[in-house]
Amino acid sequence: MKFQNPSQNPDPAPGRALLEPGLVARLEGYRLVRYRSAGGEPGGGRRSRHKGGTVEFADYRQYTPGDEPRRVDWKAYARFGRLYVKEFLDERQDCVLLLVDTSASMDYGGEAHKGRCALQVAAGLGVCALAGNDRLAAAASGSQTALLPPLGGRGSIFRLLQFLEGLTFGGASDLAGDLRTALARAPRTGSLYVFSDLLDLEKVEKTLRLAAGYGLEATLLHVMSPQELRPCLEGEWALVDAESGARVEVSVTPAVLQAYRRRLENFMGQLDDLCRRWGARRVMVDSGERPASTFFITLTRAGVLHPR
Repeated sequence: MKFQNPSQNPDPAPGRALLEPGLVARLEGYRLVRYRSAGGEPGGGRRSRHKGGTVEFADYRQYTPGDEPRRVDWKAYARFGRLYVKEFLDERQDCVLLLVDTSASMDYGGEAHKGRCALQVAAGLGVCALAGNDRLAAAASGSQTALLPPLGGRGSIFRLLQFLEGLTFGGASDLAGDLRTALARAPRTGSLYVFSDLLDLEKVEKTLRLAAGYGLEATLLHVMSPQELRPCLEGEWALVDAESGARVEVSVTPAVLQAYRRRLENFMGQLDDLCRRWGARRVMVDSGERPASTFFITLTRAGVLHPR
């Protein structure tokens, strides 16, 4: 929903470079926090439930023919007269999917453009994933549907930025439908990050239910503009649904603003209830905040990013 009056300038196109080089270099020193064990391809840097060849001890088990002699604990054999094999934790890559809402409602906010903010945050998290030796795919959900197939390594950062900078905003989103399509192309996905204003509770629940069904660790980056979070308005305004075009004329008074804040708080409570129900988490992102503050203060405090 947009606040609109005739004297307001249209939103600027979000076509500028998303991240400054200095910010990219700083983000490479951070990693995405994953709370569950990773189950992706071997060779990454994340703890897995699988047993493997790292230095971190996991457990003992009895020797079986074919086990490597170097794994046998000879001290245990001398003590108990039985052969036991040491097992160590394996380390795996996480497979991360970024799902960006590119619907018309994200094309709002002026200098604090929600869509541009979503793309910047997606780019930053993507840099962290690729620099951290995780696999990464990205998808758009709006009138423009696009998919970046799974990539790996620091050398893929340019392709990620190029993909995100090419996205445009318009139409309505189908987050669950586009998630299903993306998962068909990236079937080993373990972590999902959704960048959206989450205006439709029914669509949000459908997306979270699907993510839970695939066993994904889901994080909702809830992007809202300062004007939506803390409207400073008075007088006659029109509320326009950016996706349907529905229009409502309102006279904004202190009482109306107070009622708006109550309903917004209730709406966020419903979103958090959905997240608890489906094992996801929601992190508020204010599109008026500077990108560096969003990454290194907001997302770090929320447990989304952590220094290496």
